[in-house]
This record gives sequence, C-alpha cells and structure tokens, in this order.
Amino acid sequence: MRRLGTLPTDWRDFGRSLVPVVLLALAAAVVPLRIPVLVALVAGAAVGIARDAPVRWAWAAAVPVSISLAWGVWLAPAAAADGSDCANPASPVAAWRMAEAFVVLAALGVLATVLHAPRTSLYLRWPARAVVRWSVVGFLVVGPLALIIGPFLARPFFGDVGYDITRVGAIAPALLFALANGSMEELVYRGALMGWSARVMGMGPAIVGQAVVFGLAHSGSDVVGHGVPLSLALGVGGLLAGIVAVRTRSLLLPIAIHVGLDIPIYYAFACAT
Repeated sequence: MRRLGTLPTDWRDFGRSLVPVVLLALAAAVVPLRIPVLVALVAGAAVGIARDAPVRWAWAAAVPVSISLAWGVWLAPAAAADGSDCANPASPVAAWRMAEAFVVLAALGVLATVLHAPRTSLYLRWPARAVVRWSVVGFLVVGPLALIIGPFLARPFFGDVGYDITRVGAIAPALLFALANGSMEELVYRGALMGWSARVMGMGPAIVGQAVVFGLAHSGSDVVGHGVPLSLALGVGGLLAGIVAVRTRSLLLPIAIHVGLDIPIYYAFACAT
C-alpha cells in the first residue's frame, strides 16, 4: 500500500501533473471556464495517451471531474412547485443526477480501458470485514441523522431549507439520487483524480489536490451565505475521505458515508415546504 506522504520521484513530471489539477481548481471556482477547461483537459489527455507519457495519468484523471463540473453549467430541471415530484420514482431531480452519473462514469470507464488501468487503481475492491461493517453502520446512522439535522446545517450556507421529512415515499428517489451522486463523486475524486494522479505526483500531493478541487466544486451560485467556510469544510471532508480510501484501499466506506449525507439534498430539491 502506498504511504500517505509519498512524494513524486520525478519533479518535472510532478510539475506537469499539477497543470490539470490547477485547471480543475479554476473551473470549479469560475463557472464560465468549465467548458474551455474540459476541452483543454481532453486534448491534454489525448496527447499524453498518444505519447504514452507518464503524465497521461494525471491528465486523464482530471477529465471525468471536468465533465461533472461542465454538467453543472446547464440548469437542472426543477421539481414541481406543489411537491408532487417528491415521492415520484421518476423524479426529474433524481433522473438528472443519475444521467450525470451515467455520462461521467461512462467516460471514466472508457479512460480506464484506454489506460489499461485495473479497477484497484480506482480503489474498487472489497475491503476487510471490519471496514464493511463500519460502512453499513455508518450509512444507517449518517443517513437518518443527516435527514433530520440537514436544514439546520444548511441554513448558514443556503438560507432556510425546509422539507417534508414525513414523505416516506420520497426515500426511493432520494436513495437513487444519493447513490448516483455519492458513488460518482467518490469514483472521480477519490478514485481517478487521487488514485491516478498519485502515480506521477505522489500520494500526499494527490490527496491534497483532489480535496482542494472537491471543496471548490461545492462553492456554486446556489450558496447564498458563507461560501468560503463551506468550501473549507467540504475540502476537509474530501481530505478525510481520501485518507480513508488509501488506508482501507477501498472506496466502500467513503461511498457509504457520502450517500448517507446526500439523502437530504434530494429532499431539499424535491420536497421543499
């Protein structure tokens, strides 16, 4: 297992591998740059792969994240104002996020095939039994807790967020939404961006880099309050998730917690009161 503090062995490749991370950070912070950055990253990855250059891993790793950021440029379909979409299994809110996950993960799969990257390079492996138990317990605790206290935690950043928690039928589309979003983000940030970039920039810088981009990616225009603390908090969350993935050599625990935390996001979008 690679140590958390592992540094690069070739500092020139390290410098080159920083470029896609910096481009991602700019795209995450400045929405109009997201499409141009996606084009630049795809071109850079294509050149790196064609030349079989070591930095192809870092450039390719940035592409799925960039696709997800570019997806956010288009406005997502809104749920019905009367709340009728709340318990709808085909809710546009859940369907839109699942469509994003499909496109992003399909691109990730194509890149993994072209790079001949094993699934373990994305931390797609079954961990030790203790980690599996913690994943199950974590989801069962975090999911309901997040649903209850979500409006209170969201208020400083998004204003008053109220939703009807008694709509039991909403749990099905909420789980679909959360599973799509949580799995996608863990795979592209902690899987590709961290795991593949670490091959050329070292594990320590890769963990920090993906956390910075993850934090900036969640500082969008929907934040009406304190954006900087929110980015910092999510950046720290991304850092911890990255460390857990490396320590357990698996994304199972980060995905379980991430999915649980994302359940109230669906309620806020589709079950607002």
